[in-house]
Amino acid sequence: MKRSRIGLTAGLAVAVLIAGCNSGGGDKPSKTLKELGKDEKASIKVVFWDKGYFFQQYGNLFSAKFPNIDVQVVSTQGIYGSGKDPNEEFQKLIDEEKPDVLLFDSPDLFEKWANDGKLYQLDDVIRQDKFDIENILPSVVEQIKAKGNGNIYGLTPSFYGQALFYNKDLFEKHGVPLPKNKMTWNEVLDLAKRFPKDGQGDNRIYGFAQNASFAFSDKKQVAYQMMNAIGGTSGLSFVDPDKGAVTIQSDGWKEALLTTVEALKSGAVFAGSDEKFDPNKPMTMEDHMKKDLFATGRLAMTVEGSYMINSLQRAKETLKDVTPVNWDIVTVPVDPKNPEVSNSVSLSGLFAVNANSSNPRAAWELVKYINSEEMARLLSKSEDGAMLSRTAYAKEREGRSMEPFYMLKMSENSLYKNYNKIPMGFYQPFNELAGNEIQSVIEGKKSVDDALKTMQEKGQEAYIKAKQEQDAKNAKEGKDQKPAEPAAN
Repeated sequence: MKRSRIGLTAGLAVAVLIAGCNSGGGDKPSKTLKELGKDEKASIKVVFWDKGYFFQQYGNLFSAKFPNIDVQVVSTQGIYGSGKDPNEEFQKLIDEEKPDVLLFDSPDLFEKWANDGKLYQLDDVIRQDKFDIENILPSVVEQIKAKGNGNIYGLTPSFYGQALFYNKDLFEKHGVPLPKNKMTWNEVLDLAKRFPKDGQGDNRIYGFAQNASFAFSDKKQVAYQMMNAIGGTSGLSFVDPDKGAVTIQSDGWKEALLTTVEALKSGAVFAGSDEKFDPNKPMTMEDHMKKDLFATGRLAMTVEGSYMINSLQRAKETLKDVTPVNWDIVTVPVDPKNPEVSNSVSLSGLFAVNANSSNPRAAWELVKYINSEEMARLLSKSEDGAMLSRTAYAKEREGRSMEPFYMLKMSENSLYKNYNKIPMGFYQPFNELAGNEIQSVIEGKKSVDDALKTMQEKGQEAYIKAKQEQDAKNAKEGKDQKPAEPAAN
C-alpha cells in the first residue's frame, strides 16, 4: 500500500521528539498543562525521517508561531537498512534520545504504546484548551479512541484511503453504466467484463486492473495482490499473528481465489505483463507514465490511493501526445455483509506525547499545531495527496468530489492487523508461494483446493522458519549488545 509522504512505508514508525533542555528531571506530567510563558524559552529536538521535509511541512511554520522554542532535527535515516528491524531501531532511538513527541505510522504500534502506558492521555488537555476535534472526521476519532480503550492518546492530520477511479469517457464510449458507491467486487468485475477484449497493442483496453500504475507487473504478483484485495474486503487475513498460524485454507479465501481466477481468465482484467525491467535501459518519468494503463486511457477502472490524483495531473502535464483522462471516483468495493466499512481506510501519521516527557506543554503545542485547522488549511493547498482528517478542507480536488474517500468507516479487520507480531522474514517467501499457486490454478495445473492446501502447509513451514530465525537473531543480539540505558521516569 502506498502512503502519503508522512507515512510512505506501511508498518514503520517514525518519531518527533521535543526534549526540554531547561527542564530538570522527567516527572510524569500533570493532567493540567500550564501555558508556556511569553518569554519562556525551550529547546525542541525533533527526530524525523528528513530534516528538510520536516521544516518545509511543519518546522518553519511552528517556529514562526513559537519563536521562543528552538527547533533541532535528528534524522531517522539510520533506522532503515538491510537486516535492520525498524521497530527495534526506533525503540533504541527512543531509549537513547528520550523523546517527548512520537509519530507512529503503524496504528498497531501506537495501540501497543498507548496500552502499555507509554503515551500521555490527551483528553483532558484537549478539553482544557478547547481544541476542536468536532470537525475531524468522526471515524478517525473513533479509531483513535478504539486504539486507546476509549481515550485519545494521539492525533493525525491525515489518513490513508483508497477509491475506485474510473474513466468516464471509456464507459460512455462503450455504453457501460457508470460505477456507483458501495459496489461489491462481483459488481465491479461484472462491469469490467462489459468492455471489449479484442484490441491489440496500444488499442487493447481493460475493464479493471490491480496496481495499474506499475510499469512492470509480474503476473503471479498481480494475481496474489488481487486475491488479497478481494479477501481483505471481507475482513480475511492469511495469518493469525496471535496464534502464529497461517489461516488461508478457509471457505472465505476459497471464494476470493475463485473470484480472482475467474476474473483474470476472463480477459477483462489486466493479468500482468511478461515485460521485464532492463537495468541497462534507464527509464525516464515520462517512460513510466506511458506504461500506466489508466493515465494513458487504456483502463476503465482501478483501485488506488489519493496520491493517484496528483499522478494524473503530472501525466496530463507531461504526456502531451496523450488525451488527459476524464476521471472520477466512487468508493472502493465493499463487503455486502458490512457495506459501511472498509479496510482500505486506515490511520497514519499519529502524533502522540511521551508519558515521560520533561516538557509536555511544548510537546502538546507541537501536536496541537500539526493537527490544527490552520495547518489543515495550509496542507489542503499542498500536493502531498493525503486525505486530511479535517473534513472542511476535503471537499473536492480537480473539480471532483472527494466524498468517496470519507464515506466508509475504518474496519478493525485487516490483512495487516498486528503485522508487527509476524516475523519479517515470512512475507517474501509466502508472497512468492501464493503467487505461484494462484498462477497454477489459472493455468489449469491445480485445483483451487489443492492450491490453498499447499499455501497453508508450505506457508506454515515458512512462518515457523522465519520465526525461528528471528528468535535466534534476537537472542544473538541480546548477548552481543549491551542493553540500552532505561529512559528516565
